[in-house]
Amino acid sequence: MIKRFSPRLLLTVCGLGVVLSGCGYSATRLLPPNYRMIYVEPFENKIGITEETSERVGFQTNIPGLEEQITRAVIDRFLLDGNLRVTNKKESADLVMDGKLLDFFRQVVRSATNDSKTAEEYRLNLVASLAVRDREGKLIVDETNLVGDTSYFVTGSSATSESTAINTLITDFARRVVERVIENW
Repeated sequence: MIKRFSPRLLLTVCGLGVVLSGCGYSATRLLPPNYRMIYVEPFENKIGITEETSERVGFQTNIPGLEEQITRAVIDRFLLDGNLRVTNKKESADLVMDGKLLDFFRQVVRSATNDSKTAEEYRLNLVASLAVRDREGKLIVDETNLVGDTSYFVTGSSATSESTAINTLITDFARRVVERVIENW
């Protein structure tokens, strides 16, 4: 015996199928087809560690090897993203990216309620310039003040070490670099 479906059930199932098929992953490339490979030049450290501190920059910070950590994180992020392949040969790249670290500083975000000199939370900021050029030298991306940041607590149940916060900052900065390059189109 053949049973008939109710029209209401049929409409519900079809509607659900349409809704679910419209959501999800897309394999579409965001970049023009002639841009497949990128060469990431090592970031240059232009952070003025000898500059005087100010209200904005209460603590001038120098992290040895920061430029190498940033370069490695950006390359890893391009590999994770997958829109561009990373090459270690500049001459075979469709795009060449170079960056300069301009500023790195730590700011007090929150102090203890009864003592304004005891910090509970800090914010780390990393500022860099970024340029991406194609094979012909045409400027594709020109970012003069790309900022990565993170905050961390030094007391309480959410306390984190500064080195862990710096790793989070580097990851955040690398994500922002790759997003800026990929989303340019």
